[in-house]
Amino acid sequence: MHLLYPFAKRFIAGEDLRTALPNIQSLNRSGFLSTIDVLGENVFTVDQAKAAKQEYLDLVQAIDKLYFPLDLSVKLTQMGLNIDPNLCRKNIKELIHAAGEHTVRLDMEGSDTTERTIQLGQDLHRTHKNLGLVLQAYLHRTKSDVDTVIEEGISTRLCKGAYKEPPELAFQDKNSIQQNFLKLAFRLLKEGFMPAIATHDEFLIQEIIRFVEKENISPKTFYFELLYGVRRDLQKILLGKGYQVRIYVPYGNSWLPYTLRRLAERKENIFFVLKSLARETFGLGKFH
Repeated sequence: MHLLYPFAKRFIAGEDLRTALPNIQSLNRSGFLSTIDVLGENVFTVDQAKAAKQEYLDLVQAIDKLYFPLDLSVKLTQMGLNIDPNLCRKNIKELIHAAGEHTVRLDMEGSDTTERTIQLGQDLHRTHKNLGLVLQAYLHRTKSDVDTVIEEGISTRLCKGAYKEPPELAFQDKNSIQQNFLKLAFRLLKEGFMPAIATHDEFLIQEIIRFVEKENISPKTFYFELLYGVRRDLQKILLGKGYQVRIYVPYGNSWLPYTLRRLAERKENIFFVLKSLARETFGLGKFH
């Protein structure tokens, strides 16, 4: 399976912290911000949860010497949520304290963890303002969750959502997801605190740009967020237009299960990667 790494490393910054750091530094020198994801989720033992926490603590210690701010994207199941909620909370609090000026953002997983993630995020944000959340536009509940993060001033990344969810929980067709994404994004852009608009969908990006220009919203009050190694041409275009662009940078030795799981969850993920590669390689994107 290690033979797949040459392909995967296009989308993974490295197999460990040592190999990932130069890529993170290179992004910063090019004008990009970064969200760092130490790969892993859904651990089964206390020792695994503690080891995952230590990986992030090692990351914080290393990036403190880089002198630029980062987002740390953390999955609660990686910190022990399904083993012991109190252990998970303790691990997250330790990481928040260590992170200092960096943002610790609770990533979203499947719908079975959504409510617990938002509740913990709300609770911790009251005393730790460097705590952020992620919301998924395809879930029906997210309209209410956007109300919550706006009311409480929680920094939020909005994405479409990648996990396969049933119709009673999530929009299923592309148009419905796009329209809900725009409604939620417009609210966050006008009323939210430093939202990150996370999408490679050129239609959505064009609509977002039209909206911020019409509403005279400063590019310094929000971010576009895109995946490491995906549509690097689009990343540069947005940066060149004066927008803040944050790159979601995963690394770690769990790159294989991460990659295979993301591709297996929704067939659209496979088409998305292939289509993005073609657009970047052959200049097929419509956005300029």
